[in-house]
Amino acid sequence: MNYRKCHPLTLLGSVVYERAYYHCAMCSTGHCLTDAEFGLQHKQTSAAREIITLAGTLEPFAETGDTLLPRLSGISVSASTVRRTTEEVGADVANRRAAGEIFGNEAPWKWHVDAQGQKVGYVSLDATGVLQQGPDGAKAEGRMPWVGAVFNPAPPCRRKKKQKKQQKKRRRDRQLKQVRYVSGLMSLPEVGTQLRNECLAAGIGQADVVIAVTDGGKGLEDCLMQTLAGMVTQVVFILDFFHVVEHLREFAKFWIADEAERRAQIKAWRGMLKRQGGRKVFEALKALDLSGATAQAIEQHRSLLGYLENNLHRTDYHTYLANGWHIGSGVIEAACKTVVARRLKCSGMRWSERHTTSVCQLRAVYRSSPNIWADYWQRISRKTCLQS
Repeated sequence: MNYRKCHPLTLLGSVVYERAYYHCAMCSTGHCLTDAEFGLQHKQTSAAREIITLAGTLEPFAETGDTLLPRLSGISVSASTVRRTTEEVGADVANRRAAGEIFGNEAPWKWHVDAQGQKVGYVSLDATGVLQQGPDGAKAEGRMPWVGAVFNPAPPCRRKKKQKKQQKKRRRDRQLKQVRYVSGLMSLPEVGTQLRNECLAAGIGQADVVIAVTDGGKGLEDCLMQTLAGMVTQVVFILDFFHVVEHLREFAKFWIADEAERRAQIKAWRGMLKRQGGRKVFEALKALDLSGATAQAIEQHRSLLGYLENNLHRTDYHTYLANGWHIGSGVIEAACKTVVARRLKCSGMRWSERHTTSVCQLRAVYRSSPNIWADYWQRISRKTCLQS
């Protein structure tokens, strides 16, 4: 190993130090031995690495390197450095979660109580599309990363308050403060396992009943049943109310030509669904006379009946509402946007499979309860200190 020269290193745009650079003639590689002592990776301190990763998690890599980081922190790095750093950290997060590691305080949540005095927890699971890119920039078929969540929402508000101050306070009190996300291109069993770990961390076993709210996607109910197996005594599966209404609206478009009449019919079905449940709506639809309907309307009717019949066991909305339970999957629908879409579905973006999961998991950690992101970086810092 031969000493070559001193290389200057600028950290955070303000601290400069020079360290010896050694070159190995046998392997033709260079080393700065003091980097390990100072806990540096790719000329980055742990703090700088976190800032770069956070910016790359929130905004496109080019914008982060050119504008965001220099203006906010004084760090000047290229877009490729932002990308490499973000993807490396994201891969580390994904690998740790796949190995069963849990970030954040594992103290059980204080679950909200329903109208029956029971403590209620919620889980949900959905998927959203992300455009992919193949080797050498070639287009590839899009993929569907999963987004799973365990959360503790405030009970549905059933009274409308007129005063503005009270309305603002109600909105503030109803903000979702406790939620843990997982996300990435995984199989259903894999995402279910990671979601199970987050449920354990949240102490979902202390809830009296767990509500699993999803759309009618194939395999979701079985996956969540496996996720919660042995953890809770009572699980209630609810089919997202608004997805059912959307299916009714789709059929009505083909069956009723007049717009005013169509809206009135959808409103009637919606009220029946809420007050009497899905079975009553199913029976009403089954009794319809479609003798003069078009072939498209008949096909939509057949599809709608099949959809409802397969999900009747989780459409007792009048009972759910009476118990003070949420009947919509708004939390997971919003997560598909805030966790995945806002970063990975911007104009012109395409991703590799590996990097899709890396960034999805970073976004999931960042969007989860506030201490999740901080805990991960504290672990990295402690690990660096121990190594040095």
